[in-house]
Amino acid sequence: MVILLVLLFLSACAAAEIPPTPPVVLPTQTITISPTLTSTPAPPAPSATPPPTPNPTPEICSPLSEYTLTQLTAQVSNPYNPPPLGSDEPHQGVDLAEFRPDSRVALAGMPVQAVLAGQVVGVIANRFPYGNSIIIETPLEGMNPGWVGRLNLPDALLGPLTGGPLSCPAYHEDWFGQQARSLYLLYSHLQDTPLLKMDDPVTCGQTLGAVGESGNALNPHLHLEMRAGPAGSTFGSMAHYDLSASQEEMATYCLWRVSGAFLPIDPFCVLTGCEKE
Repeated sequence: MVILLVLLFLSACAAAEIPPTPPVVLPTQTITISPTLTSTPAPPAPSATPPPTPNPTPEICSPLSEYTLTQLTAQVSNPYNPPPLGSDEPHQGVDLAEFRPDSRVALAGMPVQAVLAGQVVGVIANRFPYGNSIIIETPLEGMNPGWVGRLNLPDALLGPLTGGPLSCPAYHEDWFGQQARSLYLLYSHLQDTPLLKMDDPVTCGQTLGAVGESGNALNPHLHLEMRAGPAGSTFGSMAHYDLSASQEEMATYCLWRVSGAFLPIDPFCVLTGCEKE
């Protein structure tokens, strides 16, 4: 009897057992994270024609430290008045001086300054007739054409001038007819031998020496000569009309003064401008 009751109890429990609930499967969600992009503007496309580089106009400084460019005309003691080409007669430059108040008595000692930036291509130590002198080259290549046009540059000669009164050596033909030209400024009759050396760079307004009366000067003044000649020229010492002048010094003097390779220009065409002829 007891066994029967136990079996009935067990079968009732088995009938009442609830089957397990199957697990809920949630759908899988895939999330994609895109990187944040920073927009970079595209570089501008190059222009078809680059803007032209402006040609420089050189700075111009007074050769006398105490006078402005516009005051220089009152300081002229001997004006530019060149002879025919090939002649060694005066006056192939311009003389500038400082005068005593209310007189035309010239004074020595005023600092002499570079008119244009350039490079030293000649130094003369108290040789006749220029005395203590320095020559500075300023290339014309790349200069503002309008500025160059106001200089009244003479056309380069194709060969040397002949028949002058000076006894001069034969000239090298490669001095003539070159396309590249420079301005050459000679500052002479300085008090002392210039301290600058060959190939030294020079800035506009740089002191070159002081007004003196070396060489054939009869009174203190700056003799300023300007010439157009083949670019890249250099000069040794130059001298003439002096028994102590060497053949090399006389050759350099002839080349500068009468050969036609270095043609004279009125310095005031640079200092203040001159009208085109």
